[in-house]
Amino acid sequence: MALVELAEADDQDALDDYIEAQVHGPVLLGRDVEALVLDPCYRGTEVEDAARLLPCPVEWHAGFRLSVDHLRRHPDYRGQEHVDLGAEIAEDGHLDPRVIGEAARGGRYDPQALKKVWHCLARFGSPTPGTGAACCVPEPASG
Repeated sequence: MALVELAEADDQDALDDYIEAQVHGPVLLGRDVEALVLDPCYRGTEVEDAARLLPCPVEWHAGFRLSVDHLRRHPDYRGQEHVDLGAEIAEDGHLDPRVIGEAARGGRYDPQALKKVWHCLARFGSPTPGTGAACCVPEPASG
């Protein structure tokens, strides 16, 4: 059975069932990358500013946002300790990629534990309000 078919044949959560690839050689963003897709929590931030300096288009997905109340309904997914960590780092009772990224950059938390909080956000989070339902929305043409 081929690798992709093997991965698709089981019943695992999508966040536990992926194929990792390694690239041996140069990757040129302007040639090899179709788009850099960002979460809307980065609109108007230094992350967006840096992304716009890259030689590839910037696109936006619908976003991920998860309330602590909703997170607390799922301690069986990645464990109570990751629910507790998510509640600890949440801002105004919510998690999004920016909040988790800031916690990671702060160096105070175990990166693998934050990865599990990210899994909870990706699995149970909802699109960011006001972004619409479409995934990977290209920027409007300028001019």
